[in-house]
Amino acid sequence: MIELAHRESGSTHIALLWSKEDATLTVSVVGSSPDDSFELEVPEATALDVFYHPYAYAALRRAASDSPEQEERPRAWLLPHRPKGRR
Repeated sequence: MIELAHRESGSTHIALLWSKEDATLTVSVVGSSPDDSFELEVPEATALDVFYHPYAYAALRRAASDSPEQEERPRAWLLPHRPKGRR
C-alpha cells in the first residue's frame, strides 16, 4: 500500500492508500479505539471526498447495508480495519 495523503483530526488518523497490486483506493481511519477504526474501499471519482468525510460515507454504507430493497451500489465499501502499525 502506498500512502497518497494523510491527515489527523484529534487522535484520529486518516489516510488515503493505493494498492499497487490491484489498483484499489482505500481510506483508512484509525481512531483511539478499535471500534473507531475502519477502512473504506473507494472509487477514484470520490476518493478525496471520502478522505475528507469518511464518517459520512461510512454512515451511508451502513444505511445501505441495512436496507435490503436498495439496489444502487454505495459509493464506498466499508471494510474491516486491518491494523498494520501506524500509517
